[in-house]
Order: sequence, then C-alpha cells, then structure tokens
Amino acid sequence: MIEVVIDRSGDSYKGFEVKGHSSYNEEGSDIVCAAVSILSYTVLNSLEVVAGVNLDDIDWSVDEKTGFMKILLQKICPESNILFKTFEMGIKLLLENYSQYISLDYKEV
Repeated sequence: MIEVVIDRSGDSYKGFEVKGHSSYNEEGSDIVCAAVSILSYTVLNSLEVVAGVNLDDIDWSVDEKTGFMKILLQKICPESNILFKTFEMGIKLLLENYSQYISLDYKEV
C-alpha cells in the first residue's frame, strides 16, 4: 500500500511524504504507483519552476526502489499552497477508486 502523509501548519501546506508501493499490478504496469509518482514529481519540479521556490528552501529526498519521496518546505508561499492542494486533490481522486491501494493522512508540523 502507498501511504501518503500531508504536512500542514494550520491552513498552510508544508509538504508531504509518500512511501511504499501499491501492489495494484506488477512493476511497470501499476497505474496507481504511476499516478502517485507523477503527482509527486510534478509538485517537486513545479515548486521551483512554477512557484519560484529556491531549491535550498526545500528539504526533499527520493528513493524510487522503496517508493519513498519526502518534500518539506522551509518557507511557505501562496503558490506552493496551490501546488500542494492540487496534489491533495489528485490523491483524493485516486482514493475514490483505489482506496485498498493507497491511504491519506495528515500531520500538523
């Protein structure tokens, strides 16, 4: 199962952590893992390119073998909140049809 934890501080998003594999299908054919992966990498890349967040202000790590990605912002900006809210919406949409393969939780940071 893929476990997603979204980090929030009040109404602001600070980041997220994704870990695990969905086991929906074999590696290379797993649409749930692919969907979560593209959502996660889109946020990571968009923080710099779209939101203008300096990479030095992002604590992030990735381990594709274990299905782990962590993103934590040191400084919150309105654009980053939009990106994280969009990520949250994408995960919630996946939960509608694949809840046995993915979970969503929240952590106050």
